[in-house]
This record gives sequence, C-alpha cells and structure tokens, in this order.
Amino acid sequence: MTPLDSVRLLGADQQHIVTRAQLIEHGVPSGTIAHRLRPGGPWQRVLPRVICLQSGRLTAHQRLRAALSYAAPKGERPRPGAVLLTGLAVLADAGLTGAGHPSDIEVVDVLIPAGRRVASRDFVRVHRAPARASGLPAGFERDDGLWSVGVGRALADVAPHLTSGRQFRALCAEATQRRLCERADLLTRLLGGPSTTAALPHVQQVADELTCGIYSIAESEARELLRRGGLPEPLWNPVLMLDGRFLAIPDAFWPQACVALEIDSRAWHLRPADYERTLTRGNRLAAARLPVVRATPHQLRTDAATVLRELRTLLATGPHGPYHRLSWARQRIG
Repeated sequence: MTPLDSVRLLGADQQHIVTRAQLIEHGVPSGTIAHRLRPGGPWQRVLPRVICLQSGRLTAHQRLRAALSYAAPKGERPRPGAVLLTGLAVLADAGLTGAGHPSDIEVVDVLIPAGRRVASRDFVRVHRAPARASGLPAGFERDDGLWSVGVGRALADVAPHLTSGRQFRALCAEATQRRLCERADLLTRLLGGPSTTAALPHVQQVADELTCGIYSIAESEARELLRRGGLPEPLWNPVLMLDGRFLAIPDAFWPQACVALEIDSRAWHLRPADYERTLTRGNRLAAARLPVVRATPHQLRTDAATVLRELRTLLATGPHGPYHRLSWARQRIG
C-alpha cells in the first residue's frame, strides 16, 4: 500500500479532514502535500495544519471536524475528547429552534484546556476551560463521532457572542423546558464563569428568571408587561395544593388574591401535549373556583390594557375561591 492509499483510508474514516502531521506520519512527503495543495489541485488547506482531501465546499460536519483538528495539540494526531465542540454548533445539534440549522452555523466554537496556546482563526472561535480546572470538563461523543460539551456549558460559552438578548433568553428557556440541561446547572455555569459574562444584562436577566421560576420566553415577556403595568410580582410556576393535595402549577399566581394567569399559545409549547396540559391545568383551577385570566402572547402584545384591567379588578376584589384551603410552594431549581 502506498502512502497515498493509506491516506485515502484515513480520509474516508475522518470525512476527508486530516492534519499535516497525520499526512507526514503516513509517509506523504512535504513536496507531495504542497503539490496537491496547489491552486486547482485535488486538496485544499482549510485551516493552519488542517487539510481537506477533496476540493469544493466543505460540509457542515467537515467544518466541525476541521475546527477540532485545528485546536488539537500541534504535531499530534487528534485524540477523542482532547478538544470539545461548544456554542451554537452544540445547540443546533440538540435541536434548539433559536440556534438555527447545523448547516447554517458560521462560527464553530471549540473548548480547549486553559494552558493551551491556540488562537481563534477564520471560522473557529476558541474558548478555554477555567484555569482552576485540571483540564476539560467531561464531554461526550455525539452520534457523528465528534466530541462535545453539554447544552448548559454551550449556552454559557455562547452568551457573550449573541447580539440578541431575546435569542439567548429563548435558547435558555427552550433548553430548560425540554430538560436538555438542568436549571440549577445552567444557573451555576452562567454565574460561575468569567465575571464579564455574568455581568452581561441578558445573562443577568436569564439568571433572575431562572431563580424566580420563569421557564419560557412567553412568561418572561408577560413578566415585563406586568411590571410596566404596575402590578405586584406574582409567583411563577408555583405548586398549588388544595386541602394538602396537588391542584395545579399555573404560569403565574398571586397568593394574596388567589388569582392565576395562564399564557395559552401553541407557539410557545414545544409539543401538542404541552398545550393540552395547559388547558387541563386551567380547567382544574376553574373547577376549584379560582379565577384564571387567560391570554395569548399576541394578546399581551396587542391588547395588554384589557388583560391588565382584568387582573387589577380580580386582585382588588380577592381573595377568591377556597383561599383558606390553599397552600403553595415554589419549585426547586433543578
């Protein structure tokens, strides 16, 4: 088998993405490498030390593999888990709506150990693990064979680079709602990372919303509306008990008046079953004779005055229903 035959097998195993060190290791002379990388040649240089054994546009997977190869220790063959994908590439692979399709990712974020000297280059953005850590956080191997951080870490890494605070809030809400990461873990990563990240307004807002129990972008926008309208802060997603038995978990609840707010929208519920549970919850509250104000996100944006007026009336005339038989508790962050 010639060196080029060996390289073809290697390339087939690595989606045609190899490092210069791998080519040398397989016996390919430097002159041959240079010749095949000539303008119009069969190979192309993707990044420093990273070569694609074919011409033309790279696939989304090849770009990810090239980014990992570039950030790997120089002169060494890429080792599984030595560099981890993070940021939007991880969130898109997890299926988060706000992250876009994996093929649309323009910047590939990678995570390396603190002591490594690799600079961001071209479409690769380099993140470093905290200096206090002995190495990289635990990663996992994806279905495509690449290694990645978890969703919580990916959200924390991408936070400083998103220009839209609303997009970041929506990503965090969807990730926690779908249980792709635990709320407590996300909160720890957002506040326990670099101080510059923790101080960002959209990061502080997400941390505040996670702490008070807001789990969706619709609830976040409803909270802003209530504040602008001068209404007191409700409990968000509390566990209500009637005579010591579970009753419901409304979106928002004012315990002093025993009034609930339910935000009804298929757009903000990830599965039809989620929407049906919202309707069932509202029916249970109504059956217990607790007034429920129902509104869609569209109503909150276009007819906020009507919703606020109804809530003010109910809050002023409460407490309602069997208030003396009710108890409630905040959900634990976890």
